[in-house]
Amino acid sequence: MAIDLSALLSSATPSSATVSPIGMYKKLQKLAEENAQTDDSGTAKEKAAEITREFNNAAVRLRNKQYKEQNAQVQNDTLYYKNRAATANTAAELVNDDRFLKVLAFGNDFGDLYLNDRQRLRDILLSDLNDPNSAARQSGLLKEVELAKKYNFGATGDQYDTDGNVVGVTAEGKLVNDGSGTPLPASLGKLRGLVIDISGKASITDTPSKPETDNQLIQTVGLAAGDASRYASAQTKALLQEQKAPEKSSVSAVYEFESTEFQKFRERRDVQMEAQYYKDNIDNVKTVDDLFDSKNHRLLKFMLYSYGLAGEEQYPGKIRKILESDLNDVNSLANRFQDPRYQQMAKDLNLPAAGVVKLKLGTTTEGLVTRYERLAYERHLDEQAPGVRAAIEFGRRIKDVTMTVQLLGDAVLREVVTVANNIPQELAYQEVDSQVTALERRVDVKALKSDQNEVDKLVMRYLTFKDGGYNSATSQSYLTGLFG
Repeated sequence: MAIDLSALLSSATPSSATVSPIGMYKKLQKLAEENAQTDDSGTAKEKAAEITREFNNAAVRLRNKQYKEQNAQVQNDTLYYKNRAATANTAAELVNDDRFLKVLAFGNDFGDLYLNDRQRLRDILLSDLNDPNSAARQSGLLKEVELAKKYNFGATGDQYDTDGNVVGVTAEGKLVNDGSGTPLPASLGKLRGLVIDISGKASITDTPSKPETDNQLIQTVGLAAGDASRYASAQTKALLQEQKAPEKSSVSAVYEFESTEFQKFRERRDVQMEAQYYKDNIDNVKTVDDLFDSKNHRLLKFMLYSYGLAGEEQYPGKIRKILESDLNDVNSLANRFQDPRYQQMAKDLNLPAAGVVKLKLGTTTEGLVTRYERLAYERHLDEQAPGVRAAIEFGRRIKDVTMTVQLLGDAVLREVVTVANNIPQELAYQEVDSQVTALERRVDVKALKSDQNEVDKLVMRYLTFKDGGYNSATSQSYLTGLFG
């Protein structure tokens, strides 16, 4: 059932109340209860989505565990392949090594042949391309001829260079052509990175002017590195991404006083004009310094208003220090104020880590506009029924209070508890300890945090006094009793 607040939104001037604060507050409470049902429904859907998301993520984690094990095996295979390529004595021992052959096959798009006819794959690799009856040439497939040609495993004898020198392998595995080392089989020349010419000879440098580099073997990185890279690329499994919970805005999705009257208020020209000005100009802020430049005073004012900190724009130095606070540091300015509004604003905008980047995001702007519209609406209601906004804020913020002294340090909370208990403003002239003691005689913070009925009773007393007022004589006599 929709609540008709049209009677509450009369054309009264800001200076005159047109509605009883108690009447206004009760109607708003009823509206909030109805909207809470919508909020509960949304919360139930969020919880269902969270359960589904966690179930899916559990499956993702299990699959990723398997993938990581497979990827570790792939990495081991590539290391094994490169090591065997660098240390083998014959081509035959390599092609008969299934682990080596697997990397070579999948690295050259012959995975199917490796899985289905490994012997044929070996025969192709060991083919003598000068023999028309060799396995590579019999099929008539250029792909198989190119594979045999690429590795030249079918070559016989020792490897020679173009000057007729035998290529050898030193004890350290280095290729030389100076007559030292163990002769390198010609079938391993290409695999080891030698540049082999059309006649099967290893190419050498021709730099007579530089004897130190003349007649040296020309070597590339070898085929093994490319094979290993392609194999790893083909066989490595990309880890699946877990579903992330949607980032929650610090602004409630359901406004507790949502109504047709609120929607009409949002459409007011003055409200839209301020919101649109902020949207149109926030992109001009390039740095934190720009944000606090006097030319952007209107933007800063809008931002602070949105967090219920109207008027604080006159203290830009303090606000900057708060926004640049490290919230993990208990001694930072934002934490020392113990006001959740400052802390929430510092957390949302995250200036220390992101500068003005997050401030300029569309989601941040929409959140600020939403906050602005809601607070402006509540101020509008307060103009008609003074005290209502303070009552609303008290109900929201009392849950964050842990000590009585926090009531005294917050203008809204102090206003409600002192008025509700008929404590005069002159209390502020006393020492802080005396103020706390006086307040604790009347207010039980623990009860307010744990019992909504206690909150409601205190708020109703506050609104009663705001509605009817209390005379100075009564206040003075109370003060005498309190400190006399």
